[in-house]
Amino acid sequence: MAIKDLNLNQQHHPSLNACHSFASTLHLEQVTWHSTQLRLIQLIERFPHILSEEKNGLNIFFGDDEIGETFRQIKTLIRATKIQQVFHTICQHLQLQYEQQTKDDNSFENYRLRIFWLTNSDCSDVSPILDLLLNLSQQTGLLIDLHYADSDPIQLANTQQTFNKHINNQIKNLSIIYDETIDLYDSKTFEKIRIEPFDIIFSSNQLQGNQELINSLVDLRRLLIPNDLLLLLELVHIPLYFDLIFGFHIIESTLNENESTLIISQKTTSKEILQRLVERKNQLWLIFTKDDNNNKNSFSHILSSLLPCSNIKIFDIHNSTLDIICFGIPVLLTTYKQVSIIFAWQLDQVALNENKDDLAFKQNEELLCGTLSRILQIIQKSSPYFYPFVYVLTDHAQFNNDSNLNLIASPFIGLARSLITEYERHRLQLLDLQTSLNNNNQSIFIHILIEYMINSRYSSDTCEVVLCLNHTNQNQVQHLTWHYEMLQNNNEQKKSKYEQISIIPKREV
Repeated sequence: MAIKDLNLNQQHHPSLNACHSFASTLHLEQVTWHSTQLRLIQLIERFPHILSEEKNGLNIFFGDDEIGETFRQIKTLIRATKIQQVFHTICQHLQLQYEQQTKDDNSFENYRLRIFWLTNSDCSDVSPILDLLLNLSQQTGLLIDLHYADSDPIQLANTQQTFNKHINNQIKNLSIIYDETIDLYDSKTFEKIRIEPFDIIFSSNQLQGNQELINSLVDLRRLLIPNDLLLLLELVHIPLYFDLIFGFHIIESTLNENESTLIISQKTTSKEILQRLVERKNQLWLIFTKDDNNNKNSFSHILSSLLPCSNIKIFDIHNSTLDIICFGIPVLLTTYKQVSIIFAWQLDQVALNENKDDLAFKQNEELLCGTLSRILQIIQKSSPYFYPFVYVLTDHAQFNNDSNLNLIASPFIGLARSLITEYERHRLQLLDLQTSLNNNNQSIFIHILIEYMINSRYSSDTCEVVLCLNHTNQNQVQHLTWHYEMLQNNNEQKKSKYEQISIIPKREV
């Protein structure tokens, strides 16, 4: 099309090409060369001082409300596109993993993907992300916990309203927490969140201009599980967007790759490095077991060596009195920000036999049941900000067709089930070990036991689990869980057929 009739000088041809390319990409309306030329002429007539170099693009941007709003809309659109690309890649990767898993591998079953999304923007870009997460959950059965944080209460309320309208009744496998207390510039606000609760942390446009950048990154790392991802999306080189609107720069593509930066960081799994991190120094594991660390093949030694923390305190079943426990636990709850407790005394319980029946029942009642109840009472009285995770380990104490039931542990199992409902919700788990451990399988089994305890911390649907080795593959551990269903009422009432009988007293007599 000829452009001489539109009074557009030859020097503005690159601007024309840039504007047309950009407008065509947005797909906001039907774009032609003619409409693009008209719009460009209007801009040149409106801002002639830019061509005369009296003012640059930033001067015009900060001095004109309409152009400023246009800039914000463009920036929001680009940010939304970039965010959607990030989440699309994550969902695509998980979908591929799900399709490649074998029938015997139920890694997605009852597993939770925990996402922390830190933002301070409007809610225009959340709907496509919700669609991606909902589709992933529906297709794979993956449970998703989304912790959405925005320090602006108005924007957070708008986002929540958008979420509720968009998802309707599709929240069976998607749980959302809305948080307005988190401020990336205030480290104290992060202390309200437990240590290492998230698989993915995503933040967009939060780090530019942050004077405490290192501290902010440490705060985010503290919330991340080892081997998982921190994703930071930053839109940079703001002047390029202004030039893009007016087309005063010759550009080959609509979006310059230098205009956005995506930082992908993975938290280390090295135990030596993790032990030096502040989040690990603030953790403690309390183990109630038989203290036999001098024996490298003992349960306590292997368990201590595989735990993801160097702060470990062992209460020996033979040498720990209630006075020692009652004095030590409150001090430890105050000293450390996050405490996990493994109560494994039942594994060393005296077995039933003709000569030790009385001792076995007395130990079960006084030592096991009494100590576990007292521990939870101490925790309740101390009222810590974060209630400890408590893992109660038993040995063949749950009924299973393939195991030898240990009857002596039945009262202890009953107590633990009651305490599950009375203790802080989803903080106490009952794990029954139904495997005869030996030197060949003990390390593998304990490693998977620890992995399960850590991964199930925030599970809301499993409090009782049986762990046992696979019969066909001794290197694989099976997780057996109980499934409860409500009894179905049969509303169909059977109609009884009554036979009418007439009784005449005198005649019958």
